[in-house]
Amino acid sequence: MEPIYIAALISFIVGLFGYIIIRFWILPIGRYLKIKGLLLSDMRALPDMLRAEQPQNNEAAKIQSRRVSVRRHCSDLVSIYQNDLPYWYRLHLESKKEQPLEAAKLSMRLANTRKQEHALRQANEIKRLLRIKRSGFQ
Repeated sequence: MEPIYIAALISFIVGLFGYIIIRFWILPIGRYLKIKGLLLSDMRALPDMLRAEQPQNNEAAKIQSRRVSVRRHCSDLVSIYQNDLPYWYRLHLESKKEQPLEAAKLSMRLANTRKQEHALRQANEIKRLLRIKRSGFQ
């Protein structure tokens, strides 16, 4: 076999493995982390919006859209976790004691919470379940 054919075969195999790793490992993990960040930013804004006792008309619309956004990001997070993430990464999350399915249940409840103290408590619990070290819910 000529060296050019060996080089072509090796480059094809390396390209194939690279595609598999990027398509089935790197992209799903990146989507998971991106959705987790979006969920975090929505959860940070929602308790601040709930602090007002009597929200204005436009403020009530913003609160409702933020709640819808929390629910959407939550369902996206669960979908990616259950369908797209590689098994070894789910095991890694379990070893870090990160529980996105339980956090998703709580974030659904957070989306329907009207009282600020309950929302803060649920947001802190979600922060604990997702192993988020940054503060911002106090």
